[in-house]
Amino acid sequence: MLKKSDQIVEKKTRLKFQGRKRSKTGILSMMLFMVVFAGFLTASIISWKADGNAGIVVGYIGLGCLAVAVLGFVLGVRSLRERDILYFHPVFGLVANSIMMIALVALYLTGILL
Repeated sequence: MLKKSDQIVEKKTRLKFQGRKRSKTGILSMMLFMVVFAGFLTASIISWKADGNAGIVVGYIGLGCLAVAVLGFVLGVRSLRERDILYFHPVFGLVANSIMMIALVALYLTGILL
């Protein structure tokens, strides 16, 4: 019979993710989210400083961010299909890029309709 300390050590070794690696496309998806978020913040600050009359440059920044968010979303989906990976980066990139896509499309539609 195993001692209590041996049982704890045995449980800890079963939880290791041996053989799994970080997905490069998942990490790229997460990095693309950071680029999109930085661009969104930049466009928001420019628009705020101009009292909402920033011009076409902010629109181009927003559309560029939307395109990069779509690319990050696609890369996140593709990275989930890989085998034996750690899922934090792909899932984070997928969820974050999808939230940014929804926010940017909603902002774009609000600008068209109002």
